[in-house]
Amino acid sequence: MSALDAVAAFVKVVGSALVGGEVTFSVQAIGGFGGLDGDDSGANAEQAQGQVGYSALGILGRPLPPEGSLFAEAAALRVDGGLSPVGWRDMRLQRALQPAEGQLAFVGYGGATLSHAMTADEVGARRANIATWYVPYDFDEDGVPQKAHTIAIDPTPGNSSISLVHASGLFLTLTENAGGAPGIAWSVDDATFGRMKAGEVLIQSAKIMLKGNVYIGAAAEAGVPLLGGPISPPCPSLFVSPA
Repeated sequence: MSALDAVAAFVKVVGSALVGGEVTFSVQAIGGFGGLDGDDSGANAEQAQGQVGYSALGILGRPLPPEGSLFAEAAALRVDGGLSPVGWRDMRLQRALQPAEGQLAFVGYGGATLSHAMTADEVGARRANIATWYVPYDFDEDGVPQKAHTIAIDPTPGNSSISLVHASGLFLTLTENAGGAPGIAWSVDDATFGRMKAGEVLIQSAKIMLKGNVYIGAAAEAGVPLLGGPISPPCPSLFVSPA
């Protein structure tokens, strides 16, 4: 046994529980040290129940139970005769994202990621983050998602935007370039979309319904009821500006 064996071990997390509002872990020693007589296969491996874990401030969670060769593992310190996890790894989470240089992310067992990647160029005096919340679902038999919802916040000059994208293709974007000026763009499909910027609102759809008293014109507040001609009957709920 080395000096390190006396204070630390690598462990497999075989279970977790909520005890008094706190997450505790059941662990089993694995790896190059911490087992008994070199056996870390199960019954003869060092075990510890109800262990308190330590992690980054504000990060809370419970790992899924082992699934075959996949499981949560941790570096643990020997505290009060037990093994308290202090550093974590789970290959089931590693598969959710292959981070680029400088990218940080919080990932879930279902494949969702909350990512902070670096902008390609400086935003002001330094590079900034592009934040993306990606939620995949409708997985095929190979585990590949067929659909995903996305929220993206991008400060990149020329593309500065906040976007909400539904897996079906619907989107809403607040952008610095909505038709050449800052504004809002949205779409339901190729034939139903809209754009709003200072002084201009565009809506395109095969059918647009306005229910209630409708006022139109440059001085809409001074509108008077529409008096139709021989072809169009009067409309007491449509008020037309005289100017």
